[in-house]
Amino acid sequence: MRTSVAAAGYFFIAIAFTWPLLPGLTHDIPWDLGDSLLNCWILGWDADHLLRFLSGHLHALGGLWDANIFYPEPLTLAYSEHLFAQAVQILPVYALTHNIILCYNLLFLSTFVLSGLGMFLFVREVTGSRPAGFAAGLIYAFAPMRVPQFAHLQVMSSQWMPFVLYGLRRYFDTRRLRPLAGAGAALVAQNLSCGYFLMFFAPCVVAYTLFEVASRRLWGDWRIWTSLGITATAVGLVTLPFLLPYLELRWLGFPPRSLTEVESYAADVYSYWTSPAESRLWGRAIRAFPKMEGDLFPGFSALILGAIGLVAAVRAAWARSHGPGAAHPIFTIFVYVVTAGAALYTLFLALILTGHGFAGVGPLAVSVKSPVRNFQILLAALAALLATSPRARSFAAHFAGSVTGIAVLLALLTFLLSLGPQITIMGRTLSGTAPYAFFFWHVPGFDGLRVPARYGMLVMMFLSIAAGSGAFDLQRRFRHGALTVVSIGFFAVAESFAAPIVVNGTVPVDDYETPPSRVFTGEQVPAVYKFLGTLPADTIVAEFPLGEWAYELRYVFYSTVHWHPLINGYSGTFPLSYSLRAFMLRQPEDRPDDAWDSLVASGATHAVVHETYYKDGRGKAVSQWLSGHGARLAAEFDGDKVYIVKSER
Repeated sequence: MRTSVAAAGYFFIAIAFTWPLLPGLTHDIPWDLGDSLLNCWILGWDADHLLRFLSGHLHALGGLWDANIFYPEPLTLAYSEHLFAQAVQILPVYALTHNIILCYNLLFLSTFVLSGLGMFLFVREVTGSRPAGFAAGLIYAFAPMRVPQFAHLQVMSSQWMPFVLYGLRRYFDTRRLRPLAGAGAALVAQNLSCGYFLMFFAPCVVAYTLFEVASRRLWGDWRIWTSLGITATAVGLVTLPFLLPYLELRWLGFPPRSLTEVESYAADVYSYWTSPAESRLWGRAIRAFPKMEGDLFPGFSALILGAIGLVAAVRAAWARSHGPGAAHPIFTIFVYVVTAGAALYTLFLALILTGHGFAGVGPLAVSVKSPVRNFQILLAALAALLATSPRARSFAAHFAGSVTGIAVLLALLTFLLSLGPQITIMGRTLSGTAPYAFFFWHVPGFDGLRVPARYGMLVMMFLSIAAGSGAFDLQRRFRHGALTVVSIGFFAVAESFAAPIVVNGTVPVDDYETPPSRVFTGEQVPAVYKFLGTLPADTIVAEFPLGEWAYELRYVFYSTVHWHPLINGYSGTFPLSYSLRAFMLRQPEDRPDDAWDSLVASGATHAVVHETYYKDGRGKAVSQWLSGHGARLAAEFDGDKVYIVKSER
């Protein structure tokens, strides 16, 4: 199977997986009109500035971070993901069409194709098997956890991580600089695609690089270290400018995420036994503990192939290991006891993490409740075993020196980190803190991330690598092994299949009319926004209803037509000034004078009242409030009224 054939396969499966998106590629948005609209606006803002920069306006990128929402707050692009890498990807299409929905959908589809292709290339490089690589790519590209993330383009954009590993692997295999440069470019693309994966994946890249160095015994090769150092420096220099605005926001007083909020968006252990409700196969059968960001079931295909890969790696490491079981005959009994103890405490940890811990067995006061204490005992037993058994040291070195071994270890580590600062089992909190707590309190940037559960995407990536190894083992052992592993890969797609998916999803809003179920581009844009596009550049707009997120998202999206500053906004974070203003202007007719003072103080030059968005004639009351305080009607379009609040400056 050639690379082009694999890519084509992932493309056509992506079309089926996301049906009926293809017929509406230019005008429909997958999933709901929520965060997708925010991401469309971000892409449009970035692409517009890039085009102006490339057309000769060299200062265009200087205003990139001061986006047009939440006027007059600075750095408003940094309230959420900047999606700069994705904007670079869509730039040619955007320049030709200016259809941001088309651009968004092409990016959305590309995340599946590139994720599969990157995993295919890496697993093929490691195993030499194209069928195993294709199956691993299917498992990663169409992982069940992707389905609930359809509205979060930044989370879907995990496609560059396998390319980083592939480039590094090729570099260590060939010692050529081109693959290393490719790995660096892929890492930059990943860093600039999603802030979560920038923070989560970087330590894994370091771990994998050290694994390659150690397994090949290259510690003393100065050329390797020089090349790696230059690449790391280049990646850091390109990434740093995109981190500084977020740091500046913190210096300006933006608070970190609260520990309670982070804990609420962490995975539960049983999140990994919770399939997305949209899955046609498992959506009703495997729903152990539904919660926010908690649909992380990896699928039976991934688990079975991953287990086969693990067994194969253990068997191979044991066959290659050498040396006596004990360093001295006097330690033989001790080695057996410590080995049994390590196995016992591994079982204890598994019982704790599945909610089956206990405080004692009959008269024996054996505490199997604390994961920290039991893990400490397990580590002590393993350390004693390695210290006294040459065979154990040889086995550990060979296992950790295999790609499957490092993938399994990183899958376990990222699984633990996805559980957040406190481990919960079916909503019950275990005693002690979890590894993520260290990162939250001590590593800059982690206290700004809300969803530790998104480590689940890294769990899926490393599990897919182990599954690729298992697929290769199956392929070698059976006459029709290639067909078998590809069939298992297709079953992985079936496990997460949710088509026909929702497009243009819209939900009712309390006390308001349900928002329009479509957004438009080009000539179909509502007339009021075309009119705003004709107003002077110093126009500042306020849109009503104000403060309701479903409508705010539409205002933000349609600001791509005119790019005037809005006092409205929607993002991952809201400034205090907006929250206070929304409190005053959500129902301006209740406090008319105070609301007017707030509107004037905002700097708005024009107010748009979407009267049809209100119920019970309240829209007309808002229009009357404006005209009663001296605002002058400038234009009217099918229930959308534009008022001049004060003369343009």
